[in-house]
Amino acid sequence: MFTNISWTDYFIAVAILLTTYYLFVGLRYFSADLRDLVSGKSNMKLMVGVSYDTVRENNQTPEKNYPGESPALETTTDDDFAEVEHLIGRLKNAIADASGRKLIPLEFKQYLHLVLQEYPNIKNSPLQSSINELIASECEKYGAVTLSEDEVELLWKDAL
Repeated sequence: MFTNISWTDYFIAVAILLTTYYLFVGLRYFSADLRDLVSGKSNMKLMVGVSYDTVRENNQTPEKNYPGESPALETTTDDDFAEVEHLIGRLKNAIADASGRKLIPLEFKQYLHLVLQEYPNIKNSPLQSSINELIASECEKYGAVTLSEDEVELLWKDAL
């Protein structure tokens, strides 16, 4: 039965199947990354055998000061902004979820505390005050629990 199939036909069939499989996986799980790559929003960086610490050191290049630019934002990298964007999305979802589930204030504060603890790099960054303002405004918007910026500041710390 298999004597009628040549090695060439076998390799072509395997190549077609592998191509189909990797296209499916790429489109299924990495469609957003591929879309950003094709549109030019992100660069493809291939880092094999490079530690994360080495990459962080290489990415921290001195930036030029422009008039009117905040000196606190000089030390903020693109990774920090990406982390802040991810935190903002998590916070908006968490506050909307807590509002929908009608959590009591203590549970709500513990929930936000756990989310904030996942982002220790932002805790002492210059962007923390903006995050605090966002949390206060989102809480006011959904009416879940009204939190002031001082109360949000306490959520970053271990005291509840």
